[in-house]
Amino acid sequence: MPARGDQPLPIDMEAIRRVAGAMRTERAAVCEAAGTPDDSGWLAELVGPDLGSYREFAAQLGEGIDPDLLWAVPEMCAKALGGDGATRTLLGDQLLDTPFFHHGDLVVKGHLQVAAPFVLTGSLTVEGVLRDCGPDSVMAVGGDVTARGMFTDGEVECGDIHAEVVYGSYNDHTLRAGAIHARLVIEDDHETIASVEADHYYDQDTYQDIFGEGVQEQLRELLVDEVFAAEDAEDAEDAEDEERLDPGRLFDRLAEGLPVFRASAAPQTH
Repeated sequence: MPARGDQPLPIDMEAIRRVAGAMRTERAAVCEAAGTPDDSGWLAELVGPDLGSYREFAAQLGEGIDPDLLWAVPEMCAKALGGDGATRTLLGDQLLDTPFFHHGDLVVKGHLQVAAPFVLTGSLTVEGVLRDCGPDSVMAVGGDVTARGMFTDGEVECGDIHAEVVYGSYNDHTLRAGAIHARLVIEDDHETIASVEADHYYDQDTYQDIFGEGVQEQLRELLVDEVFAAEDAEDAEDAEDEERLDPGRLFDRLAEGLPVFRASAAPQTH
């Protein structure tokens, strides 16, 4: 649903087409210098239709995207609108299941679940847990993202990420960020393109879709028992031997404000 009080921001198609043209020229020059094919045509496709609002512009991301150019979407919108925009605050938990656009920063005083195309020119601060919903969600954030925890199985482009836990799941989409600052980062068969500064970091090769050798033992030393579960808890007679990290339990606990790290777990770089 649209956030309460959300009104579509009218779009000046001529203005955004001028910006797109300038960005295409810059992109073509970069591609030529690198000796790679010019991929800037996607920007022209985005600004081709006559649209009535920036919400409609964001909605196009649900029809197909060029992941390598997703970063250009909030930048294009910001340049066309000018200025830094305004800070908007949403009170309480939010489910965004229709296209969302805001020029400026967004603060959510609760949890945020994104289940539709989402474009923000500024930074995103979520006081609780941030979750997306690929493939329905595509998130393009011009600034940084801050949340207690971030779970993604969709396409995400943003600045730096600051969170206790960042968990990427499934292999159809990519998390692209400047840098990830977290206590725990897990790439569960989910490509992450970012510099990672984490106490505990399990990349795709290490995590191996939760079957990496020794990984579950290490996580058991780090995380509380409540975030582990057997694949089929009802049938498992010796559940402890079968239990593995359950991201659903992990993020439900984060959302409830309960500790997920053992008190004895000392920060260390994995």
